[in-house]
Amino acid sequence: MILAFGGACAPGADPPAGTGGAVGSGGVVGSGGAPGSGGVASGGAPSTGGGTATGGSAPSGGAPSSGGAASGGATASGGDTSTGGTLGSGGSPGNTGSAGCGKGTAAPDDRQQQTIQVGNLTRYYLLHVPEDADPDEPLPLIFGIHGLNMNIVSAVHDCSGFQLIEATAGKAILVYPQGIQSNGQSTQPSTQSQWGDADSNWGGGPPNANTDRLNADLAYFDAMLEEVSADYCVDPERIYAMGFSQGGFMTNALGCERSDVFRALAPVAGCGPWASTPTGSHASAKQAVIQTQGDTDGTVTPQLGQSTRDFWRDRAGCTTTTMPSSFGNNCVEYQGCDADAPLVYCTHGGDHFVPDGSGLRAWNFFQSLD
Repeated sequence: MILAFGGACAPGADPPAGTGGAVGSGGVVGSGGAPGSGGVASGGAPSTGGGTATGGSAPSGGAPSSGGAASGGATASGGDTSTGGTLGSGGSPGNTGSAGCGKGTAAPDDRQQQTIQVGNLTRYYLLHVPEDADPDEPLPLIFGIHGLNMNIVSAVHDCSGFQLIEATAGKAILVYPQGIQSNGQSTQPSTQSQWGDADSNWGGGPPNANTDRLNADLAYFDAMLEEVSADYCVDPERIYAMGFSQGGFMTNALGCERSDVFRALAPVAGCGPWASTPTGSHASAKQAVIQTQGDTDGTVTPQLGQSTRDFWRDRAGCTTTTMPSSFGNNCVEYQGCDADAPLVYCTHGGDHFVPDGSGLRAWNFFQSLD
């Protein structure tokens, strides 16, 4: 099924007024601590890179393209997103690529739904592979994760989204996963951009932060990564996640639960991992992080954003001393962090939305780690 054209985004275009205003992603965040059990999506605790269970069929909602069973597996206002930075060393682009290297699999239509079977659910995602990608050159892979009650079209092709296609300019593979409904079911997403009126959410943050739901989503991310890596040439040392609001919660959860998979995170208006007092099941998990927070955000408040910042700061062994960052006028870089886990914290004067240029800023940060 080919998605309807959603309009082109001019690089650097300002987001529409009130972008994301009624999304309510994250909701009212509860106090910290361990999330309760529950959820109706397939559970279990898949190990990193482990197999996801196959299962019965879920309604496909049409005839999307690639299907079948898969083994498991911002800127602040003022907007300059200059490259650079003096951040720590990271993965090397020269590392051996994934199993898909050398295959020369044709790039998909990035408006066509991809499907993958995870447990008893058919899950959906959009995939962007540069048309002129060298099949023998491993490329970084970025997951772009939508917010509560949004869909993947908004994250990919809406001018209010991440604009990662423009930002990466043919130098990265982009995967845009779709959340599931509040009742744990999966349906084919609309071909139209939805900000706040789609029944779609993640298990890594409120209002559905619970172990079963999170494990189901972790299995989904494992399966997508394995499938894309098998078909295309992916650099396993350069796997990143960027998410807005509840997608930011999920981004932070991935950083803890898959700390050996992800090289860096870029949460935008997203708290967690887990709750307002962030926790992680892996005590040694740390990440390179560039975080964006709105000064007047009433959904994911500055206090919540700061709790996430402090969580990653402590994990990376940073001090509380900051220096101005080259990633923007309203960004600071924490000092004394472990060399592989720099922390950049950016603010903007707005409410709950994706600031213009967030995708470019995240991409510049990711590149600085190479």
